[in-house]
Amino acid sequence: MEETKVKKFDLEDTLKKIFIILAVILLIISVWGVYTSLNELISIWIGYKYAPIYRTLLNLAVLVLAIYVLNLLVRKR
Repeated sequence: MEETKVKKFDLEDTLKKIFIILAVILLIISVWGVYTSLNELISIWIGYKYAPIYRTLLNLAVLVLAIYVLNLLVRKR
């Protein structure tokens, strides 16, 4: 009886991990899409003189957000 419970929990844990990995992959793809779209919007809406400034600010915001998320993940362990 206990073996089936252990196998059931292992299967559930494995499926949860697979779904989490798939969700992270989809999240990365969607973030990349938003990032490229924002860069295109900057090049369309902002004058060519000021576009590099806004791109730099966007890249800086992405960098700060990535460092914050990595910091949360490292501290969690």
